[in-house]
Amino acid sequence: MIERIPFIHRDKLYYIISREDMGFSALHFIIDILIDQGAFNMDMEEPELYTVVCEGTKYTIGVDGIDIMITST
Repeated sequence: MIERIPFIHRDKLYYIISREDMGFSALHFIIDILIDQGAFNMDMEEPELYTVVCEGTKYTIGVDGIDIMITST
């Protein structure tokens, strides 16, 4: 079962949706990359897909508002 897990990063709330077993450091790294790429720009109307490599694993990440959907590819 996939759950929507609240996760605080830099004093902001995000929701992580994933089947992946990831550590906190990986999640913080991924969110930093997404922030740098402008993934949480509130002007975006459609969900966006991003690719991030973290700790040797390539992830496809969907961002819709503060929801972050993560899957390994």
